[in-house]
Amino acid sequence: MNKKISKSNKAQTSRSMGPSVRQVVPSAIDNIDPFVFLDHFGPIEKKPGGQGVPPHPHAGIATITYLFEGSNRHQDSRGNDALVKAGDIAWMQAGKGIVHSEGMDEKRINSEMVHGLQFWISLPAKDKFIEPAFYHHPSVELPEFKLGEATITVLSGELFGHQSPVKSLSPAYIFEIKIPQNQSIEIPVKEGDTAGLYVINGRLDIDNESLLPTSMTSFTIDGNSIEIKALEETHFMLFGGTPLNEPIVGYASYVMNSEEQILQVMQDYQMGKMGTINN
Repeated sequence: MNKKISKSNKAQTSRSMGPSVRQVVPSAIDNIDPFVFLDHFGPIEKKPGGQGVPPHPHAGIATITYLFEGSNRHQDSRGNDALVKAGDIAWMQAGKGIVHSEGMDEKRINSEMVHGLQFWISLPAKDKFIEPAFYHHPSVELPEFKLGEATITVLSGELFGHQSPVKSLSPAYIFEIKIPQNQSIEIPVKEGDTAGLYVINGRLDIDNESLLPTSMTSFTIDGNSIEIKALEETHFMLFGGTPLNEPIVGYASYVMNSEEQILQVMQDYQMGKMGTINN
């Protein structure tokens, strides 16, 4: 039985971040448990000397940055420093608290176009205060395969025997899919698991509904597959996982299970317990 569309909305540009950023989850649509956040940024021109996103804290989540185009420098208070290129995965397990910055001081001579996504996955309650960690997986490590005429990259999770090297503490999957016009595919998604689909460009037909660029769609947990037809050549993301079904309390860049935990990580940051970035 196929999963059915439960809700679909177009993502709007961010009021706080400007027209180059679209706030997708939870602005256009509710959480896709365990996913609590998705931003779509760019394409935007990054000029030499640009400061990017300055240092800021996270706790209680894993942040995932994935680029379609350009590059991004990750630095954090645990001493990690990585240049993340298009097709790479930057996976930061914030746990009890970490400070990071993105796109800072790359000393580029030429401008470049940057285009990508950032996801946040809520960590299970038992892992909210785990030690922070950062993992950089170059594009060559991520499985890519053909399903009919479609090309699929497994960023997280497993699909048709292709397993991502990413170790997610929350049971989650992220698939990048590119499909030619008039082609159809069926993607298995376990009964009871969540599913969300975000269209980067192109146009899809699912359940006799037309999904347009920057539309975010959620599906029922009933059913064990999603049938997708491309009305145009289309690039989209399919993501979700086994729901944690735990309380979500978010404040700024923290996602915890209670107000008390939010207050604790705020205090930890103010007291310097999350560290600082040393350039």
